[in-house]
Amino acid sequence: MAIDNTVYRFMQRYDNGELKAKDGLEDYFAEYPEIFGEYFPAHCPKTDERLIRAIEQYPVKVGDIGKAGERLPEEIERVEEAYRELTGVDTDMDHHLFVGTFGSNAFIGGDRKTDAYYALEMLSPDPDDLRTVAAHETGHVVQYRMSAKAGGDKWWQHVDWGHPAVTLLSEGGAVYLSRLAVPGLDQPTYTSFGALPEEGYGFFMANKRKLKDRFLDDMVSGWDEEKEKEWFRLSGGGRLGFSRLGYCLASEFVEHRAGLRGMDPALTDWDRMTLEEEVRDYLKE
Repeated sequence: MAIDNTVYRFMQRYDNGELKAKDGLEDYFAEYPEIFGEYFPAHCPKTDERLIRAIEQYPVKVGDIGKAGERLPEEIERVEEAYRELTGVDTDMDHHLFVGTFGSNAFIGGDRKTDAYYALEMLSPDPDDLRTVAAHETGHVVQYRMSAKAGGDKWWQHVDWGHPAVTLLSEGGAVYLSRLAVPGLDQPTYTSFGALPEEGYGFFMANKRKLKDRFLDDMVSGWDEEKEKEWFRLSGGGRLGFSRLGYCLASEFVEHRAGLRGMDPALTDWDRMTLEEEVRDYLKE
């Protein structure tokens, strides 16, 4: 495991006044091509307007960015150790800490899809929030390692990664595992790590039946990029009122699946026909 923390370099550039113009920000990006090659454009569109807006927003966030940059490495190490004790899995992954332009807050990428990336301007410096985001992203890789053990090294080649049922299993698996690695927190923390307001979780609980019906309709009528955004991305919520409500559904689905089948098969069975049938049954309950 390696932790690549570029936040100190960002703070140095910020304190030196180098990030007051777009060219200075571009220089920071150019210094870390392995990070920003993943970040742009898949996880944040890179436009002049966005860069300028980010420069305007940094002064409000720079204090939190500095705190998160100091605290997150320690939380990552705690989480990795917790997963080793729980599952025996050594994730063999790298963690990249950086400051982006207010797009995604964290994601998995890299050549083997086993590197975790954390955009500090989008994260709360609260230790519980940092611990759960580290547990969530690391949980993805733990689930992948468990799936390789169950289905062989090429298990992922048979997965329809664009299918919404697969997204429910992937995100729900990370939430499920993060609850084991970081126990004792309230439910909204595991599905949001500071990104989803508490009112959003309350909205989900109060409207669960309608939201399950809406997700099922979206799934069977043809899944697309807009629906993925609406349910699972921070930039979503245009139709539903709150972003990332799909994480709440995903969490409940995997909890339900694990109760029926046990943890290992619940996390490692990616067969499309079986998975889609189980998702449909859950959504109709």
